[in-house]
Amino acid sequence: MKFKTKFLSNYLKLAPMPLALERTLECAILSKQDFTRPILDIGCGEGLFAHLLFDEKIDVGIDPDERELVMAKQYDAYTELIKCFGDKIPKPSGAFNTIFSNSVMEHIPGIDDVLKEANRLLADGGNFYMTVPSNHFDEYSTINQVLLTAGLKATASRFRKFFNKFWRHYHYYDLAGWKSLAEKNGFHVATAFEYNSKAMCLFNDVSTPLSLPLFVFKKAFNRWTLMPWLRTITMFPVSLFANKKLIERNINIPNGGLVFLHLKKRSG
Repeated sequence: MKFKTKFLSNYLKLAPMPLALERTLECAILSKQDFTRPILDIGCGEGLFAHLLFDEKIDVGIDPDERELVMAKQYDAYTELIKCFGDKIPKPSGAFNTIFSNSVMEHIPGIDDVLKEANRLLADGGNFYMTVPSNHFDEYSTINQVLLTAGLKATASRFRKFFNKFWRHYHYYDLAGWKSLAEKNGFHVATAFEYNSKAMCLFNDVSTPLSLPLFVFKKAFNRWTLMPWLRTITMFPVSLFANKKLIERNINIPNGGLVFLHLKKRSG
């Protein structure tokens, strides 16, 4: 597979700044992995991530949200789009050499069924790449840090529950917990590490309210912006600040807010 470059500047044209920074880290990580066709994207959503990561179409994207699939079709990043849930994907066993799921699994209550389905669909020797939040993601929110600093541990705990409910995070484990979950569902963990530092998480959390107009626009029009050229101008200082070295410093670090897993199907 061929990958695009300039992930951050391209993402800032089309998405809110905190989302662009997080997705840039994931583009940097995934662009270094082996993607062998056929490729399946579980939870492709609007297709923006695949559109900005790959320099050619990938084979299949699936998502249960028809509105998102309409946008994914416009981005033209997939050969085939299928409306379905991740636990029942209408493809034969072993159909894919590569499967990936970017910031999706945490939003699925029945995650075990989806992981078992991914295992069924993955060919022997194939690769499954997954990005998910760690147990630090909610801890690295600004309000939680303020409450802990003030000694309000019980209130901070209640806020973290609200935080995860608001973002529909049903799963947020430490590195060992994610590995255990993958192994329980038939995978061998080839590589796993954390990314997105506490400082980056806090910066994204603080800047999220500033992106509220874009979230409203997305809800109304199913896209983040109609004027990418204007975003390019306004976000230029961010693209200078978030240089290559900053991105690299936020990958494969201890106690990161997010987790990357490279999984292989366990033989036998």
